Amino acid sequence: MVPEPATIMLLGFGLLSLGMAVRRRKQ
Repeated sequence: MVPEPATIMLLGFGLLSLGMAVRRRKQ
């Protein structure tokens, strides 16, 4: 089962946005 490029892009974007939110909360 190989994930599609679109799925990988969405997962990466979600992780990025999540990381940004965590950084903002800490500050």
